[in-house]
Amino acid sequence: MIVTFLCLILPIYCFTVLGINEKKANFTAERWLAKSDERVYMIDDLLSRTKLIGLSKEEVIMLLGKPDAIERFKDDNTIVYYLGNERGFISIDSEWLVIWFDNAETVLNYKVQAD
Repeated sequence: MIVTFLCLILPIYCFTVLGINEKKANFTAERWLAKSDERVYMIDDLLSRTKLIGLSKEEVIMLLGKPDAIERFKDDNTIVYYLGNERGFISIDSEWLVIWFDNAETVLNYKVQAD
């Protein structure tokens, strides 16, 4: 009886957790702005569906909102967005989206970095 119970409950639990994680992983500009603590889950969907290279700085800010006021990874031609705690079993560091611009303020490159 216990084995039958576990065989029924465990798959239901797994599908529920996977469904919740899938919902968190879908990028929308509204969710990105409203749920900054879930950005780390959305970043892969954002980068796979959105071509950042070639966008203007203004277009990036319209899509992702005002960059975080942080000096980490920042220089004159970058903007930085805090994504949240590092993904993985043991999350010690934070993850950041760093976007580099050329002199014409067009996205040159981007990278997800941990500190």
